[in-house]
Amino acid sequence: GNYIDGQRKILFIDATNVSALDRSKVWDFVKNFRKDLSFKILIVQDELESKESAQGILTIKRQKNQSSEKCVIEFGKKMREALSLIVGNSSHVKTIRRNVFDITFSGPHVLILGETGTGKNLLASVIHKASIRSGEIVSLNLTTLPESLLESELFGHAKGAYTGADSSREGLMAKADRGHFFLDEIGELPLPIQAKLLNVIEDGKYHVVGGLEEKKVDIKFISATNRDLSFIRKDLFYRLAEDMIELVPLRNRKDDVPALVDFFLKNLDYDMKFGDLPTEIQSKLMDYNYPGNVRELQNIIKRYLSKGELDLQAEKNNVSVYSNSISNRAYQIIDDSVTDMIEKITSTHDLPPLVELKEKILSKVEVEYVRHVLNIFKWDKQKAAAKLGISYRYLNKLVIKYNMDRRAPKKENSS
Repeated sequence: GNYIDGQRKILFIDATNVSALDRSKVWDFVKNFRKDLSFKILIVQDELESKESAQGILTIKRQKNQSSEKCVIEFGKKMREALSLIVGNSSHVKTIRRNVFDITFSGPHVLILGETGTGKNLLASVIHKASIRSGEIVSLNLTTLPESLLESELFGHAKGAYTGADSSREGLMAKADRGHFFLDEIGELPLPIQAKLLNVIEDGKYHVVGGLEEKKVDIKFISATNRDLSFIRKDLFYRLAEDMIELVPLRNRKDDVPALVDFFLKNLDYDMKFGDLPTEIQSKLMDYNYPGNVRELQNIIKRYLSKGELDLQAEKNNVSVYSNSISNRAYQIIDDSVTDMIEKITSTHDLPPLVELKEKILSKVEVEYVRHVLNIFKWDKQKAAAKLGISYRYLNKLVIKYNMDRRAPKKENSS
């Protein structure tokens, strides 16, 4: 059948009640047919556990007393229900739905990129709901725990592993077995724990803190961030990003605002739609830039319904006034500076590779801007981190990375 805007097709193969020889013939046929990449292949069988494959072949184990046709129908229903949670009609939203559809069949580890409020948590949930994995989805925001507790929270600990560990405790890895583990703000993961996470991804094995017994798990990881990933070791990054989805900010897909408003109104039990709102309200909602993205739009609608007036001031919509927001004056300064810099570089005819130039510029901007903000707040890191829109832990990483010292305003090596 056709799925996802008619651009994804499924070849359904009923492999139930077949002999081992016939099953071998089925796989020979599948391998030949797999050359047509416009098709995904769904195989219903009785013997093996349900699983995805990197080749985009999904095998589903038929339940007892269930027909193969019923199995396929339920799969389609589950898929459509999950994808319906991705609201909008823009080309970007349609691409996201197709990505989730493909991920369901191939089962990769997924990295989600996007600004705060773009829906990274929701997308992780949709990926899990659309999948055939039997376990649950476990979520952890890595900014919420101090580094000293993080390892035990992830992997669990044995009795006596440290002072106060009076009994053994199961970690989140064990709870995510056969399901998904959503790691929000993956860039905050400390380096020592990154090595253990890589081992879980590559071998499906780990040790609890203070324990000798090796644990085995089958987990697909979904990671997300709206920040720099330079602190993630490259081998881990490539494993976490087997598939990558970038969520664009709402200001770049304004066509989805009416559909999102309809969705929020329905969830709040209001029998009305975007088109029923006063024309002036519709225009304001379409013209606003939403520094807090979809989450801010949701809060705006809630406030409008409770107070009867539209308030588009970001600080009143539970969004930081600094979140993803750059003033027109700052934009102009950036434009002028970049133009002047590029003209000077190209005038020398010594043209550096784009990747190296970009890396050098970003690191230079990062170190200088962070240092200046720290100086403005007299090195009050809590206030500086809030102004920068990053966590306190991440700010400390930058201070160490660039060897910043409030006592010595010297130039750091940012290469």
